[in-house]
Parts: sequence; C-alpha cells; structure tokens
Amino acid sequence: MDPPQPGRGRVLSQEQRVARFGELLARLDEEIAWDVCAGVYCDGDASGFFDRERREAVLDAGLKLGADVAEALAGRPGRSLYIGAAVAELAPILLEAVVLEREVRWVTLRSPESSELARALEAVDPALPRPMTGRWRGAELAPCDHVWMTSVLTDPEAFPALHDRLYGRQGTPDAVKGGHPKAERARAQELIQEALAAAGPRALLTTTEEELVLWRPAIQAAGGRLTVAVTGRLSGLVGDVVRTGRLVLPG
Repeated sequence: MDPPQPGRGRVLSQEQRVARFGELLARLDEEIAWDVCAGVYCDGDASGFFDRERREAVLDAGLKLGADVAEALAGRPGRSLYIGAAVAELAPILLEAVVLEREVRWVTLRSPESSELARALEAVDPALPRPMTGRWRGAELAPCDHVWMTSVLTDPEAFPALHDRLYGRQGTPDAVKGGHPKAERARAQELIQEALAAAGPRALLTTTEEELVLWRPAIQAAGGRLTVAVTGRLSGLVGDVVRTGRLVLPG
C-alpha cells in the first residue's frame, strides 16, 4: 500500500511548509545509516564515503534541481513519478511532497540503499513518500505530469553495456565491460515505455543528457515531441548533466 502523502488533512502556510521541509531533511540526515547506502556506490570498505562534505554537496545539488522542477511545475497540484531515485533525489522528492503538496510515486529496485531509505523515511514521518520495489505498470500510475528518471540507464551495475555506450567509454580504460547490449537495450526501452504510459499528455520530464539519446526515439515513435532546456545542472553524486524538458504526447 502506498504511504499517505504529507500535508493531507491540514492546511499549512507556504512558510510553514518550507520550514517543515528543512526540518525533515535535517532529521533524515541524522536517521539514515549512511554507510549502508554507501555500499551501493563504492567497492570495499564504504565507511566514510558519505561524510558531511559529500552529504552537503548532494543536498545542495538536490535543492537546486528541486527548485528548477518547482519553477517548471509552477506550483500546480498533480502527481510525479520518480524512477530509480535514491539519496540524490531525496531533496526534490520531499520538496514536491511537502512544499508543493504534490502526490509523489517512487519506484526503484530492491537494494540495501532503497531498504534503508524506506526505513529512515518511515521512522521520520510515515506520511512521507517511500520507494516501492515491487513490479509496477505505468498505466496504473497515470496520469503523472512530471516523470523523473536520471542516471538510471547508465547505472554500471544494472546496465554495464549501456553505461559504456552512453558515456562513450567502449574500448577505453574506463569501460566497465561486460553486460548484454541487446538485452539491456530491450530493458531500457521497456522502462521508457512504462514511463511514457505513466506520463500525462503534457508532462515535465527530468532526465540526463546521456539518457536523452534513448528517450528521443521512443517519444518520436509514440507520436510525441520533447522540448529540452538548453542548460542543465550537475547531479550531486554521479555528476551527470540533468535537464528538464516538456513532453507532449498524443491524446
């Protein structure tokens, strides 16, 4: 069952919502077992990976990205879908749910990180959005007027061959190597198709420069079009360029 969304049943002023957003972020920073999350991002001993400096950098990047999304959504009520989100997306997710009082759906794979984030979010406030790790269908979550999917199709664990291809690392010392290109492309297309099924006819899309290479032909094949912002922002952990765009689909 999806968790209730924060703010339901009570009326808070904008100032109160912003203050609560800051309070929740601070409490989450204290609650999360950061070494558990760190194991996803580095091999060997992960202790100290998420030191205060890194956590502050991730938070700063997340706040800036969240502000961009809030401006693009213009404070409208609605529903957002976050695909593959993790610690780097906590600020945008909470900003949408708490400050903008939007409905947020968050789907990802089961991992030590997603389990820890689910635990910490519930401990801080059971009304906050939490990751859903079961099978999902885009049509069942529609309509979403914002779809967020960043640094998912370039994940070196889930998509090693796509990672090398999209980053232009094939045949270089930085290549991850391995993987199954055909199978990974099929899984990537399936994920994008589910995301498009969830999107409303005029939705905001947040993704990365590298992933746009896969999004554009899928949108065109669906009879839609995408207009992407000229500039973007660096993501907090991976350092990918994140861009927002306007997605227009038939119907």
